[in-house]
Amino acid sequence: QVLLAPGLTPFPHLVRLQTKIGAMVAARSARRNPSAPRRRAAGLSALAAGSLFVVMRTGGSLFSCTFTAAPWTSAGNRNSGMVARPSGTVLDSIQNPVKTVADTVSEFYKEYPQPPVLPMYRSFLIDFLSSTHIAMVDSRFKYDAVFALGLMEYYNGLMGSYDRVVGAGESDKIWKALTKSLGMTAEQVKDDAEAVMNFAKASPPATILATMEGTEAAADQRIGAAFSGISKSLYSTPFSIGLFKVMEISGIETSKANVEEWAKALQVNPSKVATDLETYKLNKNKLANAEEMLREIEIREKKKLAERLEAKAKALAEKAAKKAEEAKEASA
Repeated sequence: QVLLAPGLTPFPHLVRLQTKIGAMVAARSARRNPSAPRRRAAGLSALAAGSLFVVMRTGGSLFSCTFTAAPWTSAGNRNSGMVARPSGTVLDSIQNPVKTVADTVSEFYKEYPQPPVLPMYRSFLIDFLSSTHIAMVDSRFKYDAVFALGLMEYYNGLMGSYDRVVGAGESDKIWKALTKSLGMTAEQVKDDAEAVMNFAKASPPATILATMEGTEAAADQRIGAAFSGISKSLYSTPFSIGLFKVMEISGIETSKANVEEWAKALQVNPSKVATDLETYKLNKNKLANAEEMLREIEIREKKKLAERLEAKAKALAEKAAKKAEEAKEASA
């Protein structure tokens, strides 16, 4: 319960709202009873016998707050018990229909509990998962095959060297857990991505551009739906990456001028695609440097292992030679 004593002003914007509602209530009362004396609308006192119902959001919760005021009284009668008492109640029954980032991350860890994702990869992976979740819960988002290609390409670039560090098969398990936590299946995403790659391999650049513009139909309906629908839905980074992959497969240079031309054909914002291209190239360089570092670490560790094995073999040989010499002396 929230109690508001006379004369207290918790929030200025609430007082303005109360004053406006109070004036409306006073005007309505005056119309119903013209002979009644007019009272000045100020704060809660002007609400007469009216009430104000407000729904507020704070954090992840909704609060309903009903402000009910007693009739106006003079200063001398303010202690007579006629006190405005707004009441606040948490509406626990109202559920948020939108899945949160925390829910998606939690579901991912349920699907892939062990072994823990290596710290070197974890922050990038969770950032990728979170940004994809935010795009997919947007009301404008629509899943398509080019988005699927971009999603898979981004993941492969991020986790391509993971199995060399932890063992074969782990990156596939993580991929399945990631797609499931996002409400998709790894098999469907892979199938859609491969359809776009096959289209890019089999089609000359002019045909791809004509398909984007809608002047030529693609053999696979998923391709045409992706190209025609993106201008009416949310344009996300995975779609950009899928588009860049199509350009690479078809032999087109992924330059700023080329991606802007393709963006215009798709009727999307060229500056957004150009920005995604810069980020894409920057991330590719970072991943290349990370893989080079992993190779250097792997070579260094193999060298250390070889040195340890050599030292161990040398120690065993020396020990065996010493025992043989001792045995020879004992027999003599």
